[in-house]
Amino acid sequence: MIRILPVSLTLICLASPLLAQQKPVRPLSATVLDFESRGYVVRSAEDDGRTHDIEAITPQGARIEAIVEAATGEVLSERADD
Repeated sequence: MIRILPVSLTLICLASPLLAQQKPVRPLSATVLDFESRGYVVRSAEDDGRTHDIEAITPQGARIEAIVEAATGEVLSERADD
């Protein structure tokens, strides 16, 4: 039992900086509101923890799929939805 404690403390100390580097994730609802405020009609939205996958209709009527970084709200890609 005495040997387990130092190993556990070492793992906690090593993991702490990694946990601190993780960016907080914006709620999916914030991403949906961003799209809607630009005139998009959001048809579906999914959150996988690191990105938000959005299917929407543009103000011009085109169907698109977008991938948005959950931490920043940056649109990583947007393409026509077939």
